[in-house]
Amino acid sequence: MKRLRDSVSERPGLWVGGLSVAIAAVALYFLISALAMPEPAAPPGQPQIHMQGIVGQGERGTHVGWRFVADSSELSPDGEQTVYHHVRRAIYYLHGKPAYEMTADEVTVDLRSQNYSASGHVHVWSVRPRGVSDFRTDDVLWSNPLQLLTCPGPVKVVYRGIALSTSHLQVNLQNGTSSLGATVIHSQ
Repeated sequence: MKRLRDSVSERPGLWVGGLSVAIAAVALYFLISALAMPEPAAPPGQPQIHMQGIVGQGERGTHVGWRFVADSSELSPDGEQTVYHHVRRAIYYLHGKPAYEMTADEVTVDLRSQNYSASGHVHVWSVRPRGVSDFRTDDVLWSNPLQLLTCPGPVKVVYRGIALSTSHLQVNLQNGTSSLGATVIHSQ
């Protein structure tokens, strides 16, 4: 116990950075998973369905759980995969109140595996005072069977005045482990 206390007091930035990454990963998981909307399956061989001006909303109990807006989407012929383009104002709600907001160039939802991905200027930020202030990357992959969140490229997180930059990030929500690439922590 003394070792842990000494480690925290000697390297608070590292502990804050690690905690920031874990919180950001969980928030990102909830935002991306909230975009999974059940779609009716299309008969095989039917052409892909294109939609414009997408507005989505999901409920959690009696409260709004999430909302998002996208310019367009394509639904696969079997109805199991949807690609949303220019996703913005994607808001995840906690207890009926906005908690996090996300934007991305593209979000892909696979209803078979419940795997999700977001790519192109992925930006997540807290709209609550105590949340992760800012999370930016270009690619996020969520593997539902493995409960694994992966950001294969550079990730930038800002949390309570501490900025963390890492070359890549992987968080296993099943066992609580995470790994970072080359990491730099800055105080702002």
